[in-house]
Amino acid sequence: MIFSKSSAKEELSHWMMDLLPQSNGYLAQSGGSYPENIRYLESLLRPLWGLVPAYSNNFSGLLQEKEFQELLKMIHERTLPNITTENRQIAVELGVIGYAVGTFGTEFLDLLSMEEQTYFVQWLNQINQIEFPAGNWYFFLVLVNAGLKKAGLTYSKQRLAFALDGIEGFYLGDGWYSDGKNQQRDYYISFAFHFYGLLYSRFGETATAQKFQQRAITFSNDFLYWFDSAGRSIPYGRSLTYRFAHVSFWSAMVVTDTWKETNLSLGEIKGLILRNLRFWKKQPITAPKEHNLTIGYGYNNLLMSEDYNAPGSPMWAFKAFIVLELSEDAAFWQSSEEDMPNRQKISVQNHAGFHIQTSSKEIVALSSRQFGTNELLYHSREKYSKFAYSSSFGFNITRDVQELDNFAIDSTLAFSIPGTNQWQTRGVIEKTKMYEMYGVSCWQLWGQIKIITYLILIEDNGHIRIHRINNQLPVIAVEGGFPLHDWNRKYQTPVFTRDTVLLTNHEGYSRIQELFGNREGAVVAQGPNSNIYSSEKNAIPVLKTNILPEGEHIFATYVSGSLSEALEEKNYSISETADHYKIQQNDSIERVKITKERF
Repeated sequence: MIFSKSSAKEELSHWMMDLLPQSNGYLAQSGGSYPENIRYLESLLRPLWGLVPAYSNNFSGLLQEKEFQELLKMIHERTLPNITTENRQIAVELGVIGYAVGTFGTEFLDLLSMEEQTYFVQWLNQINQIEFPAGNWYFFLVLVNAGLKKAGLTYSKQRLAFALDGIEGFYLGDGWYSDGKNQQRDYYISFAFHFYGLLYSRFGETATAQKFQQRAITFSNDFLYWFDSAGRSIPYGRSLTYRFAHVSFWSAMVVTDTWKETNLSLGEIKGLILRNLRFWKKQPITAPKEHNLTIGYGYNNLLMSEDYNAPGSPMWAFKAFIVLELSEDAAFWQSSEEDMPNRQKISVQNHAGFHIQTSSKEIVALSSRQFGTNELLYHSREKYSKFAYSSSFGFNITRDVQELDNFAIDSTLAFSIPGTNQWQTRGVIEKTKMYEMYGVSCWQLWGQIKIITYLILIEDNGHIRIHRINNQLPVIAVEGGFPLHDWNRKYQTPVFTRDTVLLTNHEGYSRIQELFGNREGAVVAQGPNSNIYSSEKNAIPVLKTNILPEGEHIFATYVSGSLSEALEEKNYSISETADHYKIQQNDSIERVKITKERF
């Protein structure tokens, strides 16, 4: 087994080293939103998230690594770029320096001469002169200043206090933060807020450290549900190109010993981490020549990129490697890896707006709250605003809003004005309500279509959606199920019944069913490189309307799919009263009663 008990640390160290780019030529593979010199600095500092812990028992070995040698050269020659508000992307890369200085002190700093230390500390303190965007970036101020303070070096007491106060303003309760004053509660909560807070807890002020640890302990109860038993995390939100950074939270829980206060055993956490790393080790995520981690998710795919993703950016995944701090005889390496602990079949996460379904091998999150708040964020509707996010199917990325085959119709409801063949779907969510078995979102398009969507849990691999639509202009509507990888109409045939579309192949199945009888089934084929997991073509079962006249319309949909479970026939129906929708099975067994919202 990869990363076995007897050799897990050695294998993990070797894999981390294998992921280091073979030369700097890879930096020309693509661009980024910040200048070339900052992209270069990023390429030197991000690998340190793995290299610093790997050499923490003998830092002299770090001097042999190309990335650290080039950083030392810039320090020695006083050529580090100035940290300004315009160049503040540099601040993002300084978290690892704060971690190294705060955790290892003179052991790390002694790699520099006294003159170099003086210059480096002065340069680091430039971070205190710039403006910061409100959000997880405040932690870079925290780590740098708290690290310098711990080492007895010049720091800013005022900026440290400012950042800690700002972070408090983003705390929502129950272990959850919001990344700024918005509705984004994605992986930045785990691999930024909690990851940095846990690292700070080892060298920061005691009361704040304990607070950060307790919040992480509480958060772990929810975050456990973001991973399936195959090692995959729910693909959701921005910066997915950081891949196995998703387990860095668990790595930080281990190295800080905070895991001891959770409901999980060390073996269970070890299993969470190593299953995820095994999954990624098997994926084609490195370039063939320089061997760098590519931008993408399941494969090299610039459609997944953010404007701030440069060629060196994916090495933020190295945060997961901080477990390499631990000596070979540490309990983590010696413990037996355990399976995923027993979990409830349903996890309602109000702050995230998720109803998470767990099955034996895959998980689905029904999403009723979050949306991307930055209009410049690439493909934010796909990354935040779909109805369902699956650990096995992933999701598709839109190539063009023109033509439905180019539009990522999976797990969403899209509208088009007749004659345009242009499509748009849920973006901003104006109101949300969360209940035990379902979530409700209110959203609108163009100021002329108002939609209330109910996302209802049914069973392991299925859910029901109800949409109440009020449109002030004629529209066409299409709703999609899960994208089935490697489905090609040349070689596979869809199964149509009166109200159902079913796609099957060697991968699994994807199914969508009309419950009110007012739409027709169809298949939307999507091109290669449109899915975040699979580079092959895929297809989506959909339900389509003719032109809907102005007025009120109600849709009801049953969606199911799996890449690991056999297809089971279900028989659901929906009845309606003035105040409720009732979901029944086999026309008699009431499963869920849903209150109609009057937004």
